[in-house]
This record gives sequence, structure tokens and C-alpha cells, in this order.
Amino acid sequence: MKKYLLYVIVGIAICGIAYKSYDAYQAKQTKAFNQATQEAQGGLDVGMVAPNLKLEQEGKQVELSDLSDRLIVINFWATWCPPCKQEIPELNKFSDTSDIPVYGINVTTAERKRTDVSDFLKKTPIEYSVLYDTAGESEQSYRLVAMPATYVIDADGKIVAKHVGPVTSDMLKEMVTQKGG
Repeated sequence: MKKYLLYVIVGIAICGIAYKSYDAYQAKQTKAFNQATQEAQGGLDVGMVAPNLKLEQEGKQVELSDLSDRLIVINFWATWCPPCKQEIPELNKFSDTSDIPVYGINVTTAERKRTDVSDFLKKTPIEYSVLYDTAGESEQSYRLVAMPATYVIDADGKIVAKHVGPVTSDMLKEMVTQKGG
């Protein structure tokens, strides 16, 4: 009888160890899957703190953190990017119909030359604030793998929504409405 009880206890212990090992393995796989998904989608994920960027606006230095004392939309773009050009009217429309500030951050280091941006802006009306990332911080800080990339940042500096690829005004409204905008 004692031998039988010992076998039962050892069996239960082995089952417990196996279960814990499988649970740890499953957690590791889930973490790896989430990381791979994030890398495939590009950029930072919702819930992360938005990195601060030192940007230029009308010849003056500004920091992204100085602009995010409330819900804001930031959009990374370049003049050579067809989807970026495609979404500008939609960003203009959202900017005109919403009290949520939109900041178009030109990834200036991705441009052939700085004058490409000023020439582009003369031909293409952008009705929201344009900021310039002349130091190239955004590509690394936000892990940009594709443009355009749009983030909604709350007053606490956290990313509350993101979209890689062109957005529409309706998509932006939905993104900010879900986040209390």
C-alpha cells in the first residue's frame, strides 16, 4: 500500500513538473509570436511610451513631448512615398474637422535633399503642422519599417493607437474616438 501511495505521489509530481514546463514553454512562444508580429507590422506597439523626438518646426527646435499634453496624432511621411501623398487629403480633412492636433513628421533624412520637402509643400497643401526630423531619430526610435505610419498619443505620452500604411479621416476618427478623443 505504501509503495502504491509513493507511486501516486511521484506521478503527481511528474505531472506537475510537466505542466509547469509546458506553461513556461507556451508563455515563451506567445512572447516570441507577439514580438514577431510587432516586427512584421513595424514600429512600436499600443501601450508603449512614445519616444521623445527633437524636431524642427519653422526653423525652431521643438520636442515631441512638449506637444503631447493632450491627445495628438503624429504621422511619419516622406515626399517620395506614394501612400504618404495619397493620405494627405485625408489628414487635411481630419485636421479640419477635429480639434485633435495632427503633426506630420517628415523623415527628412530619408529625403534626397531638404529642398525636396519645401518644393513638395509648395505644390501640395498640408493644413496641419509639419515637423522635420532632421537628425533621423524617428526611424530608430519608432522602429519605422514602412511609411506612412500614424500614431495616436495620449496626454500621458502613451501610444493608444497606431496604423502602418495610409489612413483615412474616418479611420482616424475611429482611432481617436476609441481612445477618448
